[in-house]
Amino acid sequence: MSTNEYSVFLEEFAQKHYIKSFVKKYKGKQWEITLSAIKFILVRYDNIAPNHKPIDSKLDVICPCGQYMIVKLDFAVAGTQTSPKSSGNRVIAAVDTEKKVVKILLVYSKNDIGPPNETAKWKNLISQYYEEFQNLK
Repeated sequence: MSTNEYSVFLEEFAQKHYIKSFVKKYKGKQWEITLSAIKFILVRYDNIAPNHKPIDSKLDVICPCGQYMIVKLDFAVAGTQTSPKSSGNRVIAAVDTEKKVVKILLVYSKNDIGPPNETAKWKNLISQYYEEFQNLK
């Protein structure tokens, strides 16, 4: 790994929750390829960070939270022929630019969380299950 790359970790909460529905729905290698692609993007966070962000970026910075920047990344499952934005699939991650660490906190489909106010719902989940993000509301 080069010094410009980040270490990416899939948190246990993320693994135990909505990811199960992706694994079940996209059997075979579709989900494995998708998760690898998500990690590949996040390993190179500096290339998609706000100050390097191309106009069509799939990354939104939500807010700073302590030493972390909370970001949302749109993604599409491999082989679905759907754009990341229209897929309704999201990754919520915490990025520590000093330590070069990305924690994947939540991976979900809009169908998992649903309206109204999707953002408020996932922020509540994160603040409830991650002690370091209790003030994220």
